Amino acid sequence: MTAATDAQRRQQQRMARLAGLLRRAPGYRLALEEVLPRVRRSPTLTDLAWRVFAPRHGAGHVDVPLRGGRHVTGPDVSRLPVVGVLATGLEEAEAEGLIERVAALQAELATFRPLFVLDRPVFAAARRHDVVLELLVPRAAFAGGGHGGPAGWEDHVARRVAGIVDHYQLWHLARAGADGLDPLDERLVRAIGARLPEDLRAGPVGEHR
Repeated sequence: MTAATDAQRRQQQRMARLAGLLRRAPGYRLALEEVLPRVRRSPTLTDLAWRVFAPRHGAGHVDVPLRGGRHVTGPDVSRLPVVGVLATGLEEAEAEGLIERVAALQAELATFRPLFVLDRPVFAAARRHDVVLELLVPRAAFAGGGHGGPAGWEDHVARRVAGIVDHYQLWHLARAGADGLDPLDERLVRAIGARLPEDLRAGPVGEHR
């Protein structure tokens, strides 16, 4: 116990000395009074700073700026994990049905925020549930030679999905089809609730956790 306390005290002393040095640094006042307010007023710079400096933690600990959807509410909705839903080759009705199924799952659990990655522009279905839809170029467009040939489609999907995972800080990327989420992915999504912090204030519309 004493060793731990001494280690903590030494760490606090080092932090205090570092803070004192920073306050005496020539650019400290400029950074505090001019640079920092400008960063806070700029969405682009704020987003960049968030990506560079935000700590990486488990489910429910990272604030990710993304719409929560119509089925969750509360002060901490922005901390709910973002789950990507990837599906390609669906017909329009199947893609719309997938959005409805995942929205129903969100309404049931209220523990995640879905983000759809599809090759069908079913924006009306996405708007009904106030969720984000990111588009992929369909495989057929590559097969027709309009995007460099059939061999380029998988590379396109890989690059696009990698960018989406990074941009939205996805907690998980679930595969899906016309029948809904892959069974293993659905089990994983259902397990999110047990991993959320107890003080997270978000839940179904009409009540808070």
